[in-house]
Amino acid sequence: MESRYFTNKDEDFLKASDLVIFYNSTPKKLTKDFVVIGGEEEFSKVDIPKSSKNLPLLLARLAYVFDVYDENLKDDMDFEDFVEGVLKSIRVKKEIKAHNTTLEEVGGVLYLMDKAKKISVIVGDVDEEEMENLISFLNMFGDKVGVFSKKEFDLDFQFYGI
Repeated sequence: MESRYFTNKDEDFLKASDLVIFYNSTPKKLTKDFVVIGGEEEFSKVDIPKSSKNLPLLLARLAYVFDVYDENLKDDMDFEDFVEGVLKSIRVKKEIKAHNTTLEEVGGVLYLMDKAKKISVIVGDVDEEEMENLISFLNMFGDKVGVFSKKEFDLDFQFYGI
C-alpha cells in the first residue's frame, strides 16, 4: 500500500483538511480543528507537550490497539511485520510518562484523526529517525494525510524497519 504525501506542494489539500496537526512546529490559530504535538497552544483541541523519536511509535501502537487505521493494512504483510517487529516493543505507560501526557490526550489525537476526512501534518524540526517514525505512523492513515515539511524526506517510504 502506498500513501500520498506532500512536501509543501499542495495548498488545496491543506485548505480542504478538517484537521491540522502541528508537529514540532509553531502553531497558527485556525478556524478548523488543530492539534499541537511538541508544544502547547490554548486554542488547540489536544496538546502533547513533548515529542521524541518514540512518540510517533506510541501513537502508532495505540492506533493499532484501538483499531483506528486504514482497513487496507489488515492484510498487508509489511504492516504486520512493522507491528510485530517495532510496535509491540513500545511500552505505553513509560512513553506516556516520558512525554508529559496522558492516555486521554493521546486517545484524543487518535480520535480526531480517525474522524477527520483529510489531515494535514505540518512538521517542524525533527531528526531523520523521528521523521521515519512519524511517516510510519502517518502511513497507517493512508491517503487522508498530507505532510508539509521544509525538510525533504523519502516519498516512497513505507514502514520503518521493513
